[in-house]
Amino acid sequence: MTKIQYNLTRGSDVIRDGMYLELSVAGTSPLRQIAEVFYSDVTHEFSFSCYEGCIPLEEIEKLIHEAKKLLPPAKQES
Repeated sequence: MTKIQYNLTRGSDVIRDGMYLELSVAGTSPLRQIAEVFYSDVTHEFSFSCYEGCIPLEEIEKLIHEAKKLLPPAKQES
């Protein structure tokens, strides 16, 4: 039994005015996106969307952990 491989992809969304980190199943065509964390530049809040059930918890935890590091804008030093 082969283990499913997952990818994280970071991107910018000009329509929703923010950035996202999506979790997808590697090697799928068309891309099978299964979850997403979105950071809004308007509200400065994170939101989580899940598009499929039965996603391994460790993959969701990794998605959230990486989103907290990669999505919010860097704070400027004065």
